[in-house]
Amino acid sequence: MKITPGKYMGLKRISTTTGCFQMMALDQRNSLKKMLKKFKEPKDEDLVVVKRSILKNLSEYVSAVLVDPEYGFFENLKYIHRNSGVILSLEKSGYVEKEGGRISQVVEDEIVKKAKKWGVDAVKLLIYWSNNASEEVKKHQRDLVKKMGEMALESDILYILEILTYGVNEAEKTKAILSAIKEFSGDDYHVDLFKVEPVVKEERHGLSKDDIFNATNGKPWVILSGGMDVETFEKIVELNCELGASGVLAGRVIWKDSVRFIDDHDKMDLFLKTTGVRNVEIIRRAMSLALPYHQTPYYRDITVS
Repeated sequence: MKITPGKYMGLKRISTTTGCFQMMALDQRNSLKKMLKKFKEPKDEDLVVVKRSILKNLSEYVSAVLVDPEYGFFENLKYIHRNSGVILSLEKSGYVEKEGGRISQVVEDEIVKKAKKWGVDAVKLLIYWSNNASEEVKKHQRDLVKKMGEMALESDILYILEILTYGVNEAEKTKAILSAIKEFSGDDYHVDLFKVEPVVKEERHGLSKDDIFNATNGKPWVILSGGMDVETFEKIVELNCELGASGVLAGRVIWKDSVRFIDDHDKMDLFLKTTGVRNVEIIRRAMSLALPYHQTPYYRDITVS
């Protein structure tokens, strides 16, 4: 497998020394506003403050942080630990509901080129996907993933695709996730790493590493947390690493309870330094069986050129 220097350096920068991914997401925007509304009517500065506190207190404990370009990106860069990789979200928060399903949009057309100029290590696009969506909606999503992938290839920057499935019942969830991954695993989309919803215990039966790598085209994959509690996520991380996951890109499970201290920044910092660090360590231990990216089928025989 050949990989360009920029993408290879991106993989190294966002992974641990063993080649696994213990990454933290704080690119939440609309969902963070909803969390803050339980305590106050949030202003833009409140989102910047929360993100700053998370970066200041937790970035040194993770291999990379996922940030957005809209709330405090430039102001908060100095709070990211020097050993932590930086991933930039490309999409606007949420989705546009069409008659035939959900469509994703990017913050701006040139955001990939700007990300490269700003020196981040990778970019991430989130899309919503349903096999039951209209052909028009599915075409829009495919075209968007491909366009961002081509721009990432042109800019020589690592490209992560996050997929959220919808329109299926829980019994069909894993099947829908694997189908969605397979949809975008072809080399024409230029995806380097997948961020996906995790397999849960009830859906584990009969599923193997090969089943998932057949869907990813052998490319590495990490799981999201969806804001669940850390004790539940710990077991899910263990299960998914047994199935070949290379780690996590988790957000709210680590820091969600800190937002209640939005009007007392010292207490927020203290919470993150204690409970936040504990949550990171719980996830780290659960990742003991994570598969290093250089041992995945796609990157096993990697050459840089």
